[in-house]
Amino acid sequence: MRRTIPLAAALAALLVFPAASVAAEFLFAVTTDYETSGQCATIGLENPWPVQTNLEPVSSDPIVRVWRNRIYVVNRLYADNIQVIDPESGFGTILEFSVGAGSNPQDIAFVSETKAYVSRYESTRLYEVNPSTGAIVDSIDLSVFADADGLPEMSRMVLFGKRLFIQIQRIDRSTWTPLFPAYLAVVNTETNTLVDANPSVPGTQGIALLASNPNGPMLLDEGAGKIYLGETGAYFALDGGIERIDAATLASEGWVVTENALGGDLGVFTLSGDKGYAAVSSDWFYTTNLVSFRTSDGALNGTHYTTDGFVPDIEWDTATAQVFLADRKITQPGVHLFDAATGTRLTMAPRNTGLPPADLAVYRTVIAAIDTSTGSEAARSGRAAWAEPNPFNPFREPTALSFAALGADGGALEASIFDLRGRLVRVLHDAERGPTGIARFHWDGKDDAGREMPSGVYFYRATEGEGRGRVLLVR
Repeated sequence: MRRTIPLAAALAALLVFPAASVAAEFLFAVTTDYETSGQCATIGLENPWPVQTNLEPVSSDPIVRVWRNRIYVVNRLYADNIQVIDPESGFGTILEFSVGAGSNPQDIAFVSETKAYVSRYESTRLYEVNPSTGAIVDSIDLSVFADADGLPEMSRMVLFGKRLFIQIQRIDRSTWTPLFPAYLAVVNTETNTLVDANPSVPGTQGIALLASNPNGPMLLDEGAGKIYLGETGAYFALDGGIERIDAATLASEGWVVTENALGGDLGVFTLSGDKGYAAVSSDWFYTTNLVSFRTSDGALNGTHYTTDGFVPDIEWDTATAQVFLADRKITQPGVHLFDAATGTRLTMAPRNTGLPPADLAVYRTVIAAIDTSTGSEAARSGRAAWAEPNPFNPFREPTALSFAALGADGGALEASIFDLRGRLVRVLHDAERGPTGIARFHWDGKDDAGREMPSGVYFYRATEGEGRGRVLLVR
């Protein structure tokens, strides 16, 4: 699933960060006792996965989002604010702003450094905010989607191009029952007006979903223009699943996988390519299974872990081929790590985050050191990897990704390219081997499906060995 950054911002950042700066990489966790307090923790992305706890206080009902070089904590019930944390300066809070007393914010989605949207569960109005200052800029009325209690129960969001997609849960407050149909509301972010998803029907329509209760993550495959969202439906009814929406046509493409195939009520999920992981439960005691499945046909691959604790989040980091699972098991809460390819658990005991984890996000410095040295200069200085040219324009010439320590033996070599979210973009094969043992791959700025990738910064690394770096694609 891919996101992009504006080229101007990427070029500006290149002028700010020194060539010797080192990128920060970690899993960020917000943790909570769900009563009075919350905290922040980090977990390293590579063995032995070191943990730092008690980094910064947050509310007792937090979720976390990452945007550029900032971490945004949405402090939900009874806190009603957005907390901005700077990981580059000791994880201190640099800004905290209210989004309305009693509004119970659920998510924040970013258009730019000065424009973002906040969904508010206890309100009919979606807020536009300036995330750099905390100013409330505008609001959009979503009351057209409200049920009898007067609220649409807006929740998670995802941005595709100039359109913002917002989950509309529609919960009957008298019985706390999810109503059918639920919707995705669509907002034009240029005009802050609702987009009619079905003009053939009178009024402004949202995208009607296949089941009720969309209450989990929404994932975006930006290259394909597809949105994936989870719908739990009625509990114990196995009537939900993961649905795919075409973000361009505003039409549902049906189930990717159903709860019936998964074997329980859908909680959280994550996807990459033809594989997905989901947390599903089948009783009121939060007995939860981590299962994997194929996205092409919804077939179940297997069950990889079972816990009697609530699982609030799963994150997939394709750059390290790991899946992280937040487990709130009473006796041993923490974060479990799994090999994404096989589902094998990498840690028998969870990484202890202090308080039990509530939400996870992979953080990487958006713009860090980009080696603009020539190949010969880089090799002489002892660097393990470099890109040339860097920045590069694929319409003029591809970039050559060189690795100094890979060409000595005659084995097969591969290099992988990732976007800013750590999502795998391309695997390169058939390296050129230089006389000095340097292995060189050429990247034309396209993904594995042959689609042109947008301007921005991309990570590259050798499949085997230590070589890694960053390259700026300029179109």
